[in-house]
Amino acid sequence: MNADIQFSVLGPVRLHKHGLEGAAGQPRQCAVLASLLLRSGRPVSLSRLVEDVWGDEAPPSAIGSVRTYVYRLRRALGEWSDSSLNLVEGGYLLHIEPDTVDLNRFKATTAKAREVRSTGDLEAAANLMSKGLAMWRGEALAGVPGPFAGQQRSVLGELRLACAEEQLACEVERGHYAEAAAELSALLAEHPLRERVCSLLMTALYGAGRQSQALTIYHTTSHLLRQRLGVSPSPELRQVHERILSGRLQPPRSTNRPADGRHTASPQRLAQLPAALPKLVGREKEREQVEHLIAEAEASSSVAICVVGGVAGVGKTAFATTVAHRLANHFPDGQLFADLHGEGPGTEPRDSAGVLSDFLQSLEVRPEAVPETTEARGLMFRDLLAKRRMLIVLDNARNADQLKHLLPGSPGSMALITSRMQLHALVAAYQALPLILLPLSQADARCFLARRLGTARTTAEPEAVDRIIHLAGRLPLALANVAARAAYRPQMPLASLADEYAPSEQSALDPFTSEEEPVLDVRASIARSYSLLDPEAASLFRALSASPGNVFATSDAARTAAQSEQRVRQTLSRLIHAHLVSEVVPGKYNWNRLVAAFAAEQAGSGKSEAADQAVSHDRSSDL
Repeated sequence: MNADIQFSVLGPVRLHKHGLEGAAGQPRQCAVLASLLLRSGRPVSLSRLVEDVWGDEAPPSAIGSVRTYVYRLRRALGEWSDSSLNLVEGGYLLHIEPDTVDLNRFKATTAKAREVRSTGDLEAAANLMSKGLAMWRGEALAGVPGPFAGQQRSVLGELRLACAEEQLACEVERGHYAEAAAELSALLAEHPLRERVCSLLMTALYGAGRQSQALTIYHTTSHLLRQRLGVSPSPELRQVHERILSGRLQPPRSTNRPADGRHTASPQRLAQLPAALPKLVGREKEREQVEHLIAEAEASSSVAICVVGGVAGVGKTAFATTVAHRLANHFPDGQLFADLHGEGPGTEPRDSAGVLSDFLQSLEVRPEAVPETTEARGLMFRDLLAKRRMLIVLDNARNADQLKHLLPGSPGSMALITSRMQLHALVAAYQALPLILLPLSQADARCFLARRLGTARTTAEPEAVDRIIHLAGRLPLALANVAARAAYRPQMPLASLADEYAPSEQSALDPFTSEEEPVLDVRASIARSYSLLDPEAASLFRALSASPGNVFATSDAARTAAQSEQRVRQTLSRLIHAHLVSEVVPGKYNWNRLVAAFAAEQAGSGKSEAADQAVSHDRSSDL
């Protein structure tokens, strides 16, 4: 082919001969040439050319017209045209060198620009992108009729826009904010739903010190997306908005970024959970309830909130943290964890403002950007979570008021809460799932000890194992206390260990006390729940220690406390609220043997020995 012949499609279709620009004929002839050029190297049938030019409205003369256009194109190409536009089997075949078409030169230039950009040379990349954009002379295939030209015009326009975005992205990354912002503003006005243009413009404006304008651009684009398309901004655009809001968007300040550090690392996935248990024994049903809650929340686009409660020592924190680890795949943005210190008067519960400050900084909000008030911090926290799928574990909550600003407000995230108290207000206000953990069943308690002490050791002394389980009230904390001591004394028979845990003259709790290891101290754990009681409830709690067993009726409690049944029933509800007493059926209650022993200690009644004799006849009543 004559090297002096070139073609243009990035604008009006033109044919250049010997450096001189000439028209490619009337509009439909240009449509035929465009069809051949954009399918170069492949034969184009006569019927396809007719369809490209007229679509479904081709006149009877269309075939003759196309043949005429082909003849004229051959003449326009000159004496060498027979070797470049031929009639072959299957249609007409145009033979051209790729670089004779401006579109191919544009594609080669932008590919080179991307390659250069990948090395970190932003200036060279921007220059190459600019060179590619300079090849355009207006809208692609301008004035060319037909459905094919219309389709290709849209495709080519997208290529041009993508190149413009990349060129301006290079300028933003070079720190040329003011210049880039001017061009991006014009580009966004032309393409108001283009999210990448919006993102770049917001970054440029923020880098130029025009934060309020950047936020205005976001809200305008967000509104248009919802109004015209019915969609929300993309996660990438929301992240730019979030980072501007929190003051942690860090636009580059250098003219060029170093080649070995061209990619800014994205924030690491948060993983604040304490260590999980290797296996959660006896909690399969409760774990499934949490998983079902998550599935229901996803299906209904609601927030999942679960409150885990139960008697002191039942393993609320261990359950929450272990289940949270198992659910990590549901929350790709990670987990936040906070101990709210809600045990009782001896310790001050954490102020939610302080917890929010920690959470916000974990989410990369700069300390100076953290709002002053709790309400404002809560608003920012919920706004940040709206762009994420996170699991928030709030351990040891005092009450619902402590939690209200710490909960996610949008679907996708979950709050998993533990508390010594029943949080009725939270369940009522947020439809939270209340999950009450009971002491382990006899079989699960055996499995608990077998996993920690070894199956061989527990199988060899089944009666001693059952005795230990009874003495521990089937509470995981008490069983862990025993297992820890036994693990350091592998040669000691379990029967001898059970003897050590037998009730002392003072209390059944004495063997489970551990001043050296407060985390294993069962008495201290129950005391923290007791300290949350009001004086009237604490008085009834102590009085109940005079009951002959671990199961009692309302009438028994009324007689023991010398009060009316109505008054006692109201007070018992507060003991239930603190998970110190359980209502088995209406009017009938029970409590764990170790809780009963603690009540006896507080009453100074010497209850523990008598109670121990009573429960030995009916271990099945233990909780």
